[in-house]
Amino acid sequence: MLHPELVWMTPVTVRMKDGASHIFASVNDALDFLEGDWAIYRGRQYNRAVQTCRRALNRMTPVAIAREAFIDACRDAGMSTSADGLLATKTGAGGQHSPI
Repeated sequence: MLHPELVWMTPVTVRMKDGASHIFASVNDALDFLEGDWAIYRGRQYNRAVQTCRRALNRMTPVAIAREAFIDACRDAGMSTSADGLLATKTGAGGQHSPI
């Protein structure tokens, strides 16, 4: 089943442990990253983020809740986010590399 793009009001910039930054603009971007490129700690926050993003795509959870769960998972894994106030938020397509 195809899910339409569920865009967040404010994109989330995540600084990976290797120093690279990625911008996530939607639930779809976050879930793709969580299920495909997430190569670090998969604890309770990670599992919650995956479940919450899936529920948002099925219209069972608000998009804002999925965004917060994604941010929590990133923090739990030791990554900083624009929500931490440490990074500048830039607009752009989700999941793209972005120099900050």
